[in-house]
Amino acid sequence: MLQRRSVPVVFCLLMFVLLALPPQAAANQQIDYDGLKFTMLPDFEARTYFGYKFIRVLISNRSGRERQIRLSLNADYSRDLEQISKTLVIPASESREEALFFPLGDFSSVGLVIEVDGREIEEKLLKYLRSYKNYYAKKQALVDAKIPRNDFEAVFGPSGMAAGLNLELSQFDGSLAQLYSNWLAYTQFNLIIYFAESLREMPEPVRAAIFDYVRAGGALMVLGEPVLPKDFVRIDNAEASMFTTYEGGFGRVMTFREDFMQYAVAASEPELTLPNGDKIPKPARGKPGNLNGLEVSDIFSDRSFQDDSPLPFDEGEVETVSARWLMLIIYLFAFLIGPVNVFVLHRLGRRILVFVTVPVASFICCVFIYGYYVIFESSTLLGKRNALILLDERDNRAITLANYSIYSARSRAEGFRFDMQTEVFPVNRNDYRSNDSGKYIVLDEDQHLREGWIKPKIPRYMHLRSIQTRRERLALTAKNGALEAMNGLGADIEEVVLMTSGGRVFRSTGIRAGAAAGMDEVRGVSASWSSLPEVGKRGWFNVFDHIKVSPYAYLKPGTYVARLNRSPFLRQAIDEEAEITESACLIGILKEEPSL
Repeated sequence: MLQRRSVPVVFCLLMFVLLALPPQAAANQQIDYDGLKFTMLPDFEARTYFGYKFIRVLISNRSGRERQIRLSLNADYSRDLEQISKTLVIPASESREEALFFPLGDFSSVGLVIEVDGREIEEKLLKYLRSYKNYYAKKQALVDAKIPRNDFEAVFGPSGMAAGLNLELSQFDGSLAQLYSNWLAYTQFNLIIYFAESLREMPEPVRAAIFDYVRAGGALMVLGEPVLPKDFVRIDNAEASMFTTYEGGFGRVMTFREDFMQYAVAASEPELTLPNGDKIPKPARGKPGNLNGLEVSDIFSDRSFQDDSPLPFDEGEVETVSARWLMLIIYLFAFLIGPVNVFVLHRLGRRILVFVTVPVASFICCVFIYGYYVIFESSTLLGKRNALILLDERDNRAITLANYSIYSARSRAEGFRFDMQTEVFPVNRNDYRSNDSGKYIVLDEDQHLREGWIKPKIPRYMHLRSIQTRRERLALTAKNGALEAMNGLGADIEEVVLMTSGGRVFRSTGIRAGAAAGMDEVRGVSASWSSLPEVGKRGWFNVFDHIKVSPYAYLKPGTYVARLNRSPFLRQAIDEEAEITESACLIGILKEEPSL
């Protein structure tokens, strides 16, 4: 009798323990199958509304032959994504880290499905995955594991020196070597905090990914003296009394003393400890310092940016057949096939023919409506794009911040293609058309946003950030004391202004792609470089008009600003068919210039 009573108690305790475990703890962390080993790698727990979610697997092939592997996450409930998949071939005796990643959205899956040579394995890695956009979370900080949680809360908590930043701690469970080598993994964080020593201990690909995160608009706080890339430049920051600020691309690095956390924790304590161990209230002299000037990456914080696009389609642009005219055609058809048809057949004395005229007339009407759609509507494809590009010719690096909008009258299974270094932020506007499910992402070669991304008469809006290796450039030559520019930027230049390293300013207009033109010197202009991190913070799409009107405000020695007729980067195959409206501004850093 006692044993029977104890069964429910044991069962309840077991269920409590299982439910208390985090999803990853209850999941299979490793699968061995036919000479293959699949091992889950530690990943971040996403708690925000932007950035990318990663699922990483270490695959080891000890089977003695080449194997084809397919990894997939299938939605059991979704208002957004339906499936994320990747197919790869792994040679014999090779180990490789592979990842499935996708923009954060409303998605859940019962596990990572693995197929080997076309056959699905019964076991699953990652028993359950849930992803959603948490608009009510605090700003997220990725913090070095060497920093105790209590110290972080003492500095960034409600009573700390940096309470105003409203940060929540997130720490990586794995080693520094297991951190991500793709900058997209860090896009879900508003701030990254690491010791300089930890940065030095990271593998080069991981460290490069963190610096790329900064270049794309991120924020990095370093404790100690780091070794920064050459394109990171120290700036004067009058607000920052406790740290040094560097700008790189559209982001910032803030370096502190290595013992800053201990100092900040002590400063936040309400009492002083005497040598004998007694504690007394701290004298009311105010805080010994502040963190004015410490900023976080906040590109997506504006709700209008989260829920809308600066490039919307107006009703007049996407309207093809008016519903009013369509209803008029239906009423006219009903009138003709009904009373008129019966009256004419009655006068002819051939009412039996109603069984012929009705289906024939219906068929003709259907062919007319379908033909009209095929000829006049199905080919409708509209696009809008704006892009702000920072092209560093010294390192062949292009950082692109862009907005992209597409409207198609019919579905297009080819979808969109972006490389593995491009962040896609799908915009769910506050209307019924943009909240749609059934989207597929295939990661075989690139980010292929395939079926479900271009649906009939559903506008698709996206914010894009990209870091690419590019060789486009503005080639300069000196002829008889004058400067000539050859347009190697891949798009027609509408206007370009340039400042040499000596401070001389030149201007030219109307240079076609691949062509050369002379540049006229402009006098009376001095360097007045506007902060690119401030541009990213305000929203890059808000500065286009200012760049067009005042390009000289973005010049400093050794740079140029070009207004292009289209963006040479982030092009899509469907752009060739679409009626595209574009605006592109490029800020270039010269690699070399001739002597004048």
